[in-house]
Amino acid sequence: MGVGMADTSSTRPGGANYAMTLANDSYEWYKGRAIRSRRTFKAFETAVLVISSSIPLSVVFFSRNTTIPAILGVAVVVLSGLRSIFHWQDNYLRFSAAREAVEAERRRYLTGTDPYGDPATRDAILVAEVTRIEQGEMNTWLEVAAERPNSGFTPTI
Repeated sequence: MGVGMADTSSTRPGGANYAMTLANDSYEWYKGRAIRSRRTFKAFETAVLVISSSIPLSVVFFSRNTTIPAILGVAVVVLSGLRSIFHWQDNYLRFSAAREAVEAERRRYLTGTDPYGDPATRDAILVAEVTRIEQGEMNTWLEVAAERPNSGFTPTI
C-alpha cells in the first residue's frame, strides 16, 4: 500500500466489514432523516395551529384592517399545502420503521442469530436484508409520492 493511502479493503464489497458498515450507514441515514422529518412536521403543525388560532384574535385587535387576517389565512393555506406536498409525518414514520428494521438485522448479525449463524454467508445475508429494507422503504415512498389529488387538470402534450 502506498504512502498516504488508507486500507479500505474492509469497507469495500466483499471486505470483512463491508456488510456491517453498510448496515451502520443505512441505520444512521434513516435515523437522521427520521429526526429531521419529525422536527419539521412538529414545527409546521405548531405554526399552522398558532397562525390559524391568531386569525380570530387579529380580527379583534385590528377590526378595521382585513389585511392582517387575510395574510394569516394565506400563511395557513401555504403551510398546509407544503405539509401535503412534503409528507413529513409519512417520512418520519417510514424512516423510523426502516431504521428499526435495519437495527433488528444488525442485532441478529452481531449475536449470530438465525439467519446469521454461518460465518460464510452472514455478510451476504446482511447486505441482502439491508438492501431489501431500503428498497421496501423506497417503494413505499414512491406510493406516497404518487398519491396526488386529482385537480381535474390534465395537461396535453
